[in-house]
Amino acid sequence: MLAIVYVAMMQNNNQWKCSEMIQILRPVIVLLMFLIVLFFIRTILSITTEYPGWLSTTFSLACAALAGWYTWKLVSGERVGVSVSVISGALMLGGLCFTVGFLGPMAFVRDTSQGPLIGIFIAAPLGVIMGAIGGYVYASRQKAGVGD
Repeated sequence: MLAIVYVAMMQNNNQWKCSEMIQILRPVIVLLMFLIVLFFIRTILSITTEYPGWLSTTFSLACAALAGWYTWKLVSGERVGVSVSVISGALMLGGLCFTVGFLGPMAFVRDTSQGPLIGIFIAAPLGVIMGAIGGYVYASRQKAGVGD
C-alpha cells in the first residue's frame, strides 16, 4: 500500500525535484514491505499449521523476498504483469492490514486477550482481497496507458 501511494505521488509529480529523496525512500519502502510480509506469513503459518519451524521460516522468507522484489519494481515504475500485481498487492496490503489488526489492539488495550483475532480473522482477509483488487486495477490502468 505504501508503494502504491508512493508511485501515485511520483506519477502526479512530473518534475523529479527530489531525486535524492526518491533514492532514499525506495529501499526504505522495500524494507518495510519485506518485514511486514515476513511477519504476516510467519505468524499466520505458526498459528494455523504444524509445519516445522524451518519450513515456515523458509516459506515466509520466500514470500517476503517476492514482495520486496515486486515492491522495488513497482516503486521504480517498471511495468508488471497482472498476476504479479494481484499477488504482490494481496501480499502487501494483506500483510499491512494483518500487522495493524494484530498489533494495534494489543497497543491500545493491553489487557485484551482476543485483540489479535481482529488481525487474523477480519483485517488480513479483507486486506488480501482489497490488495488483490487494487493490484488488478493498477495493472489494468498500466496496461491501458501503453497505447497512449
